[in-house]
Amino acid sequence: MWPEGSPIRLRGLTRFVRFDVPAHLAEQLRLIDRNMPMGMLAAIVVTVLFAGMHLRLAQNPQVVIWGALAVAVCVLGLLVLRARPAVGAPPARVRRHARRLLMVSLGLGTLWGYFAWAFMVTPNPHTTNLVIGALAGINAGGMVLFCSVLPISFVFLVTSATPVALVLLGSAEPSAQLMGLATLTYMLAMLGFGYQAARSVRQSIDLRFVNADLVGRLRDQTQRAVEARQMAEDALLEAENANRAKGVFLAAASHDLRQPLHALGLFIGSLAGTGLSGRQRGLVSQIDASAQAASDMLGTLLDFSKVDAGVITPRPQPFALQPMLERLVQEFTPQAQVQGLALRCRPSPAVAVADPALVERIVRNLLSNALRYTEHGGVLVACRLRESGERVVIELWDTGVGIPRHQHRAIFQEFHQLGNAERDRRKGLGLGLAIVDGLARAMSVSVTVSSVPGRGSVFRLTLPRSREAVLPLPTPLALDGGDLGGARVLVVDDDESVRSAMADLLTQWGAWCEVAESGPEAEALMARFTPQIVVADYRLRGPSNGREVIEQVRLRARRPIPGVLVTGDTSVERLREAQASGAVLLHKPVPAAQLHAVLADLLRVERLTAGPSTQVDAGRRS
Repeated sequence: MWPEGSPIRLRGLTRFVRFDVPAHLAEQLRLIDRNMPMGMLAAIVVTVLFAGMHLRLAQNPQVVIWGALAVAVCVLGLLVLRARPAVGAPPARVRRHARRLLMVSLGLGTLWGYFAWAFMVTPNPHTTNLVIGALAGINAGGMVLFCSVLPISFVFLVTSATPVALVLLGSAEPSAQLMGLATLTYMLAMLGFGYQAARSVRQSIDLRFVNADLVGRLRDQTQRAVEARQMAEDALLEAENANRAKGVFLAAASHDLRQPLHALGLFIGSLAGTGLSGRQRGLVSQIDASAQAASDMLGTLLDFSKVDAGVITPRPQPFALQPMLERLVQEFTPQAQVQGLALRCRPSPAVAVADPALVERIVRNLLSNALRYTEHGGVLVACRLRESGERVVIELWDTGVGIPRHQHRAIFQEFHQLGNAERDRRKGLGLGLAIVDGLARAMSVSVTVSSVPGRGSVFRLTLPRSREAVLPLPTPLALDGGDLGGARVLVVDDDESVRSAMADLLTQWGAWCEVAESGPEAEALMARFTPQIVVADYRLRGPSNGREVIEQVRLRARRPIPGVLVTGDTSVERLREAQASGAVLLHKPVPAAQLHAVLADLLRVERLTAGPSTQVDAGRRS
């Protein structure tokens, strides 16, 4: 049952300009109010920095006036925060507070838009890149700050990003016009991200209201006898169905949620490959870090939704534990070094029987959790045999803060974190151990914890042991060269922004890239272009999916062309289809570095396995 008077779904473009009903709006505004002080202080610091940098580069004293106005609006935002309504305030006060925040958002967005219009000189790459870098960062920060109330984030993004796009598109320089198109694409991607974020916030609030309503109903009905118990059971079942529906929704919508971040990551990779100064590369690195953080959070939420929905099917098989443990230790070593921690792995010849991918995810989450809560000392990963050698136990020892005994079970609950009452997102979402517990239950294995507060903790994952000998995985081929050496790559994707980003990125890497929107269009290209590698999105418009398109291209070329499937669907079925087709499976959002490594590896394999006549013929066609 939905709260009385509340709209059930987000409908149309009116969601961008219309506030929610007061009960939901009050909750949404609290999210903004919680982050408002830090957001306004950060905006003041950014304003002063960029005004100073522009004054030094362009010698335009008017930027000082602009900076003073922007700082004044930030101070006004802090004053508006002080006048926020108390919990349970009348709806009129809630809407008045929302309109004040909307004015602050409009003022900030207009001033940053004016910054682009007034101070950006498109023939000067320094001022152009400065403005674009500033707006990219301030837009990302604004979307994070205001995303819970869609009209406020919409006004900020449109007023701040539209002027720079118009200025660039109106320039006579082709490079500036391309950057204008990229800015418009970025703005649309951010609008989509904001819309999805607002939907998630809205649904979380709805679910909380639903749960609160159910609790009230249960409290009232427990005063009755058999009828009361029956009603309580029905209400509990309704709550479980609602929670399961939430997980199923996230699992099913993973493609649409990952798509904007996938395009954003490709555009960032493309931008990083252009001629940027040291400062600009630093800004691009920060943007990439923010996008990666959003991607990690989304991946965590989607993984939890799949665990919560019970759609994970383990595929147990014998595998050696040591290569996986060494790979994970190597992956986390840079993070440990930054924190000043020692990270070691004790060698072990143990072979377990379990799903290797699920075990690796469990150990990765436990290792990340150990590093997050360890300030001094280090982390040790080791294996031991138990139960007369029938079980192998993966142990992760840390010298962190420790966990009180009464919290040993609670830490495996979703969104439960120790020492993070302020919900600092740098400490994660509180889902890592919940995912660990869900994956362990899916494989019918156990995860336990022993800990002494102030001295550290040890997490143990117990798996069935295999006495079979498992051959080590072959070492990947070494890659040489920084580009793809003229490789012919066919990209098939029905999203225009992804096609554009892919084409630009692959061209920078030295590849000859052709793009297609669908299977028939890809087949038509084969009349003049024979690819060496096919990169296809799994979901395509029309009757064919990405796997089928790769097979059609292979049939047309009459040889096994290497393929890469890109998808936001992390289900086991997609993995099986990719393995059956011999294609590499990449999950959105795909980092540019990972894409480059996969393509370079496939290209090396393709060149080694192709016969001399095939290579000569391919060279003539190219």
